[in-house]
Amino acid sequence: MAECPIRVIVPAYNEEAVILRTLSVLLADAEAGEFDVTVVCNGCHDRTADIVRRAFKAVRVIELAEASKTAAINSGLRSVGDNGVLLLDADIEISTKSARALINALGRPGKEAAIGFMHIDVEGASWPVRSFYKVWSRHPYLSKGKFAAAIALSSSAVARIGELPPVIADDTYLRRLFPSETVAVLDTVSFRARVPRTLAALIRVRSRVHLGNKELDRSGKDTHRVPREPMSELFREILRRPALWPHVPIYCCVTLSARITARTGTSSWKRDLTTRQPAGQQ
Repeated sequence: MAECPIRVIVPAYNEEAVILRTLSVLLADAEAGEFDVTVVCNGCHDRTADIVRRAFKAVRVIELAEASKTAAINSGLRSVGDNGVLLLDADIEISTKSARALINALGRPGKEAAIGFMHIDVEGASWPVRSFYKVWSRHPYLSKGKFAAAIALSSSAVARIGELPPVIADDTYLRRLFPSETVAVLDTVSFRARVPRTLAALIRVRSRVHLGNKELDRSGKDTHRVPREPMSELFREILRRPALWPHVPIYCCVTLSARITARTGTSSWKRDLTTRQPAGQQ
């Protein structure tokens, strides 16, 4: 067992449908006292906090009145003090072994953050959604890991962050704080992310991505601007794979619809609810 417990912060907003799955996978092979997990319920009006307290006696629960992921993360970071931590979204599945690997990677010289790769789970998704992700999953930037959903941060990284501002794209904000040479990308680590099941839900979620990026670009925040992979790289990848060609129209339509929605949208949390309901109830 590690000398110090592996500290994990899980911001949770009405996650009663998924929180048990997330924590069960994370702690499945954990030794006694190996993990110090804090679930920060923010603005919840469901049974998330009660479910966690009942099923995981050793997991700390913090309840905030404000429904804000960044406020939840800030509260969690204050609770761990001067220590490294794993930030984990409440609907993401990462194994005990992978969580250990991310935290251990922070011991490498010059590394302040550690990430793995996203495994996209399209189970229960409609055919347009599946079609979109066949193309999206070929984005060149995904070959460099996914700075989202499961991010390990060293004590120096936590100090660098200070307090997260109330931004939509919290993952992108964090990504821009750390130059690529300070981020360890682990080929052996992956985490499971379930995609929206319906086309409407997908467009809402993608619009939030565009809205969040636009907000950061206009904010003037003092962060390291990460160069975006040129779309030509994705197009070249598509040209090399004829099997992807039938899916390109769906990908383009979803992307265009999301961008249009983002232009007229607000900063409301366009969270995917379809993966938090039994299939057929969307």
